[in-house]
Amino acid sequence: MSDPVSVAALSLQLLSKRTEALNALRERAQRSKDIDIKDQMNTLYDNVLGLKEVVSRLLDENKALQNRLERQQNPPDSPKITRVGDTNYYFLGVEGPFCQPCFDGKGKMVALTPAEDWSGGVRRRCPVCKDYFYERRMTRDSTFIRVERG
Repeated sequence: MSDPVSVAALSLQLLSKRTEALNALRERAQRSKDIDIKDQMNTLYDNVLGLKEVVSRLLDENKALQNRLERQQNPPDSPKITRVGDTNYYFLGVEGPFCQPCFDGKGKMVALTPAEDWSGGVRRRCPVCKDYFYERRMTRDSTFIRVERG
């Protein structure tokens, strides 16, 4: 069975060639004094242009349907939840980590900040919901430096 897109493209190509021939014939008919021939040529010309437009629309619609079918047959990877240290993150293939609350609550894939050392622990932050995620909690023997403002 032929590919419908190829058939439509071939039809459009054939119509283009026929339109060129029709243009030449139309020019000759315009020099004629026979009004009926001129009328018929104009009607034929309009019909061919209308057919060309329909084929072009069908070609566009066919491509859109083919893309839709491709997406249905090969859906994008869904995010997978993975535990990293003390926290669960979403990963999309090798990309990530992404914020779990943002994805679970709003369906948004928000990349977290790079891991940063924090008082002996490791944490990341979501730039959207502003939550912190601790891959490794701070240790009890970490030294706190308290700055008092006064």
